[in-house]
Amino acid sequence: MIDLIAAIAVLLSGLLAVLAGFGLLRFPDVLTRLHAAAKAATVGLIAATLAAALEVETIGAAALLVLVVALLFLSAPTGSSLLARAAYYDPETPLTLTRRDDLAEDVGADESQYENPRPGRASLLMGWLVIVWIALFASGTTGVILGAVIVAAGVATALPRYRPRWPEGLLKPAALLRFVIIFVRSLVAANVDVVRTVVTRRSLRPSIVRFPLRVSTRTETTLLVNAVTFTPGTVGIEIIGRHLYVHILDLRDEDAFRKEIEELETSIIAAFGTSHERASINRGPNPA
Repeated sequence: MIDLIAAIAVLLSGLLAVLAGFGLLRFPDVLTRLHAAAKAATVGLIAATLAAALEVETIGAAALLVLVVALLFLSAPTGSSLLARAAYYDPETPLTLTRRDDLAEDVGADESQYENPRPGRASLLMGWLVIVWIALFASGTTGVILGAVIVAAGVATALPRYRPRWPEGLLKPAALLRFVIIFVRSLVAANVDVVRTVVTRRSLRPSIVRFPLRVSTRTETTLLVNAVTFTPGTVGIEIIGRHLYVHILDLRDEDAFRKEIEELETSIIAAFGTSHERASINRGPNPA
């Protein structure tokens, strides 16, 4: 049974890679092609990693593969957002925005968006990074541990705004699980929609839409942008003031997109936010 599931995951990975190629040929510009190349290929890699995790013989190896997927979630969307942002601001790159472009109206506005710039605890960030580093190397030798401490100290020093805010922003495991469930559900539904778009060759309505933000820290904002960008059909391009600007491959139901992003944002605040931020969930989103 495990072999069958692994085989299906490998076939799914290959199918998504092929569909990504079709999307590159079919879609008209850089931003729309990002949805095919970055998204289908990324989810395809997750499927291949799942197959490998099912076939390995040790729990440690499987855990390492799961960690690879987690790191992919943190890194791949960032690259896609930077590519999309560079393409948007490059005057020589042709873009196809057939419906709307909210970002064009707000370029140059105030970029200050964080209400609580106070750094968290460096020791907590270092602890998490040391654990990840040791897990990646699957070794607890002196050299690996020393390297982990050096790298963790450097990252914690260079990125003070990403330090965990304990106890004010204590992680809520149940809320984190809810975020994962919501994200996976959105990921599956969005993949089906993008595949349908590629296969049926329906006309596209690419747009850049402004979404109000309630998250107020860099960690929570990064998680939200990564979740949005990792999901096929949407790429976070810019943050200006208290708004996130998202490129949508095919804008047919704006209310549905807004509801989906608000649900992701609410689950992130519930999992990582302070009591004040969690109270904001009940007040609803800021006006657009």
